[in-house]
Amino acid sequence: MANPRKTVPDLNFNGKNVNTELEDYLKSVEYTDVASGESDSIKIKLQNISLRWLNGWYPVKGDKIGAYLQFQNWDREGDNFKLQCGEFVLDEISFSGGPREASIGGLAIPVNDSFKTTERTKTWSNVTIKQIGTEIAKKYGLGFSYDADQIKIASIEQSEKSDSAFLYDVCETYGLAMKVYRNKIIIFDKGKYEKKNAVATLRPEDFVDEDWEYLDTLEGTYTGARISYKSGSDNKELSMYVGLKKENAAGSRVLKINEQASDINDAGYKAAAKVNSSNEQATTITGPIFFNRKIVAGVTVTLEGFGKGSGKYYVDKVTIDTSSNGTKMNVELHKVQTRLTYVPVVIAAPAAPKKREYKKGDIVHFKGGTHYVSSYPGSKGYRVSAGTAKITIVNGSGKAHPWHLITENWSQTHVYGWVDDGTFE
Repeated sequence: MANPRKTVPDLNFNGKNVNTELEDYLKSVEYTDVASGESDSIKIKLQNISLRWLNGWYPVKGDKIGAYLQFQNWDREGDNFKLQCGEFVLDEISFSGGPREASIGGLAIPVNDSFKTTERTKTWSNVTIKQIGTEIAKKYGLGFSYDADQIKIASIEQSEKSDSAFLYDVCETYGLAMKVYRNKIIIFDKGKYEKKNAVATLRPEDFVDEDWEYLDTLEGTYTGARISYKSGSDNKELSMYVGLKKENAAGSRVLKINEQASDINDAGYKAAAKVNSSNEQATTITGPIFFNRKIVAGVTVTLEGFGKGSGKYYVDKVTIDTSSNGTKMNVELHKVQTRLTYVPVVIAAPAAPKKREYKKGDIVHFKGGTHYVSSYPGSKGYRVSAGTAKITIVNGSGKAHPWHLITENWSQTHVYGWVDDGTFE
């Protein structure tokens, strides 16, 4: 081709384009795209022969970095496209000698670093994961997206954890995925994404120099879980099983879990999440591939030519490294397994206590309060103490104070008159 393919980084700091300023210094840009569990990141490596980056050009932590990768003449001359990496907050600076280099690292987190650093303590009660995410996103002025079933949590403690770490932990505990991208918190059901059509097919020769590593393990893979949990005010220990096959069936591998849970549904979600998380590590492939614009974190691909390792895989992480030596793309994949999906049961609300019907002659406990000289509105009242009394008249003519009580024990109460609904039991 007259114009060879190349990758050109497009960078800005705090909204200002710095491509011209960095032209003589930029050595490489590494962009890491993660499906879940951590923030996307960027690392910029710079030539530092004059030590300028250690002096007047010393970077400032908290600076906002915007990044694109421009691919030019990629599959053919004139085939140009742009990959938007997102926005990052500069949080790491390092220098080295031999050769002299500067390295700037950024994470896709809000400029307000308290999202990641400030530890907080809070009790969340009767909330959904979506509500927790919405509140935290709003606090930092972030966008929010939720693509999963509603999961309700009776109570969960955020104990000396940053909002970022806490939200990641909540999602992991209940089997959801989370990432921060372009000033937006995204929470989703990974199982939904695993079911989507594969965007590309990879064969052994698609890996650079066929440099790939395949790992298949039985250890740590399960068909179900038996969870023992404590629930209720009496802290009674309960147990339940969730699984893809019966607990005692041939070939069952059951994960044993001890966990705190508020009820059977809370326990079920947590057990399924642990099984799925463990099973994701059953079969994995990692290695560098020739750049493929369709492959990003969170999509699925089909592997062919790997024998029993062939099949559908989910892309957990993509790292793109561009330098004068070319563009490298490293992928981390796990084989899509049948996921354990917990279907919540309907928990019947406790039956409301039956309302007692009172009649003339019943002996009741007067709770204390006001008794009136008549049952009519506006009648004069007097305060009296609590005690045992008898109902002598039901539904007085005045209606306002419909019950007439006479004390059964003058040492307890002097009630002798008309009282309101709800003042005795």
